[in-house]
Amino acid sequence: MGARSFHGPVESADHRAAVAFRALRKYRCLAVAVALFIGMTAAAQTVSIQFSRGAFQVVDWKAPSRPPSNGWPSIFAIYAGPGNIPPLLGTYTVESGTLVFRPRFPLAPGVKYRAEFQPPGGARVEQTFYGPRVNLTSPTRILQVYPTADVLPSNQLRLFIYFSAPMSRGEAFQHIHLLDAHGKALPDVFLPDEELWGRDNQELTITFDPGRIKRGLTSNEKMGPPIENGKSYTLVIDSHWQDGRGVPLAAGFRKPFRGGPAIRATPDPKSWRLIAPAARTTRALVLEFPEPMSYPLLRRMLRVSGERGDILGGVAIERHETQWSFTPQQPWRPGSYNLVIDTALEDLAGNHIGQRFDIDESKADTQKVTSDTISLPFAIR
Repeated sequence: MGARSFHGPVESADHRAAVAFRALRKYRCLAVAVALFIGMTAAAQTVSIQFSRGAFQVVDWKAPSRPPSNGWPSIFAIYAGPGNIPPLLGTYTVESGTLVFRPRFPLAPGVKYRAEFQPPGGARVEQTFYGPRVNLTSPTRILQVYPTADVLPSNQLRLFIYFSAPMSRGEAFQHIHLLDAHGKALPDVFLPDEELWGRDNQELTITFDPGRIKRGLTSNEKMGPPIENGKSYTLVIDSHWQDGRGVPLAAGFRKPFRGGPAIRATPDPKSWRLIAPAARTTRALVLEFPEPMSYPLLRRMLRVSGERGDILGGVAIERHETQWSFTPQQPWRPGSYNLVIDTALEDLAGNHIGQRFDIDESKADTQKVTSDTISLPFAIR
């Protein structure tokens, strides 16, 4: 037998080594690619939405300084409750590279919110949030209804309802009723669909239908005024009216009253009685009216001015809104003062100083006042 040649087997081993080396390189690249993919995926998964101090934030996403062409709402929006409804209104800002959305109104208690973030070319992020917990330990109460008098003029224009906490909106006329002497609810009494809410949804103004109050109008001639002179009524507010947290009122409210004569004359400052306190005391300055005046306007349309400017102090309204008093923070100094009154101050029928609410168009109105304020001078001695 001739000698075997080992050239073939050695070459085959080298070839296998080369193949193995190339495979190793390939798998190492693949491993690196897989690692990079996993890292990028993990990084993408860290993008989240957080809610803190009244604002929604997109965390771990570097926001550009400029919004996209369709605006920030096209990629980041907050929705309240189920269904296809428009997103919340609010403002967008970029703060230290973080996209922030601040709703125009605070989150409502017990309401479910859905936050959606869709970055350009990135994965969609969606998270759920809930409004603050509903507090059942302190139900909302009706503090007072103005006017407080037991007799209201037949052309009474407005009612003012004060609550201890914010109320729900859009439901007032489902829960406020005017009953006649037999307990029957009277229809078409108030101006429909007009809820005028004040600060923090705790002050509600409702208006009797002016079409039934003003003489000469069709509604007035066909239906008469909402309140008639000499008749008895009861204002009723339901206890199941929900506040801003979705919790029913602690109790309902009933105000019995009687209709009185219409008020046609404008408020006359000459008939008001101003009682000045003594100097070097903090006794109240008192203003008395012959008829009740509008409670909320009494709180903000009168001020006391001295030689050094307006005097700081507190206001109290008593005796069924026929008495206004002002107590200064510092003792009165001797000298001359003025009680400055906005001429838009109203009585219960909506008459301003020098201008009637129900104007007889057939007659000239000679009582019109053109100035914004009037002053009642007084001296402190």
